[in-house]
Amino acid sequence: MKIKHFILLIGICLLGTSCATKPTVFSQYFSKEKNIQFLVEKGQSHWEKRINPDDAKMARLFLAKAYNLDPNNGEASALYSQSCHFIGHYLEEDQTKSDSLFLEGMETAWDFILATNAYQEGFALTEGDSTAKMIGGIENTPQEMIPILYWWVANYSRYLVTKSVMERLSQRDIIETALHRILAVNPNFFYYGAHRIFGGIYARLPGVELILSENNFAKSIAGSPNYLGTFVIRAQYLHTKSGDREQFVKDLQFVLNADPTLLPEVSPENLIEQSKARKLLEKESALFE
Repeated sequence: MKIKHFILLIGICLLGTSCATKPTVFSQYFSKEKNIQFLVEKGQSHWEKRINPDDAKMARLFLAKAYNLDPNNGEASALYSQSCHFIGHYLEEDQTKSDSLFLEGMETAWDFILATNAYQEGFALTEGDSTAKMIGGIENTPQEMIPILYWWVANYSRYLVTKSVMERLSQRDIIETALHRILAVNPNFFYYGAHRIFGGIYARLPGVELILSENNFAKSIAGSPNYLGTFVIRAQYLHTKSGDREQFVKDLQFVLNADPTLLPEVSPENLIEQSKARKLLEKESALFE
């Protein structure tokens, strides 16, 4: 009887120990989840105040921490990549540092894309070399991944703007595939951003008819006429290449006279675009000598 009582006692103790460890495990899990959510919310809070450069940078730091804790968090990945693009394009004046930010935004978004079943399926079912398979993976991007694909290609195209013609041409198929996929699934994403990027790319690539750039800029403006960045990019790249000084001034004056708050979600971007427009107008004589 003593042996039975001893075994029963040991069983009760083990049961108690097992039960005691489970709350600890769950507590750690929920603690991590709450921590990630806290970081994302802090990042979003600073992001909403991104017109202040310090807030934009803090947003990126909080989102980077959230992403590092959970690389499969699509919400954090997309906004983290977007924050890298914002700081690199609007706030950083050193091109080397801007490139570093664009690469950071690219890698964040691409790592997320690579890990998805959709990309892996498209990659596996596509015949050909690694580039062809990569294109197959991109072409399989579903609706819910379009924000991440967009910020990947936005960072990528910004990074390539200052690179050699050969490097830009070598990446053309991949960039175009991503943009065509966005247009096929969600053409109006980020104020018709795919058309805007196409417009800038086609204005910069040699041997491409400028009508392709013109048409894409026109579609982006027709879809979202209050997103001021489209006018600035069109003036900066298309009108300078075509030598159209009158349209260059017209686009930039339109930006300066516009109400940047008509699109509240991107009023910080619109305000900074007005500053960029003013600086471009100051260079008018030098650009059209």
